[in-house]
Amino acid sequence: MIKITGFEHISIGAADTEPSAGVLGLFGIKPLYDEDIHPHGVTTTYYEHENIEETRVRFEIIRPANEQAPLNKFLEKRGPGIHHICMQVEDLDDAIKQIKDAGGQLVEPIFDDSRGRHVFVHPKFTGGFLLGLIELKPGQKP
Repeated sequence: MIKITGFEHISIGAADTEPSAGVLGLFGIKPLYDEDIHPHGVTTTYYEHENIEETRVRFEIIRPANEQAPLNKFLEKRGPGIHHICMQVEDLDDAIKQIKDAGGQLVEPIFDDSRGRHVFVHPKFTGGFLLGLIELKPGQKP
């Protein structure tokens, strides 16, 4: 069994942070920082609830960083909305092995950002949704 250590975030795909950021703000979910995720051609803004220790609520809004970004295809087909959900796992390499052993397919590449190592599990394996997995870097709060 893959060991889940927590829920990481819900990701919203959009061309801009509004109107989603405004709605998140109504719930006390505030922007923290922007980060470019080069392997996927997106810019992300991370959001956390102002009382993260109690709520553990995180979102991100991802936007295409360039015209070649795969997110553009998602937005053209579906419009803005939930792009993926992301779970924290204890050991990403073990999770990848278990998914592959079960016949699962990944959306590569595996990549790093400020919070940890990530990979996506293909929607064909999950029943229609994109699942992100992250192994947090040491010292990152869950």
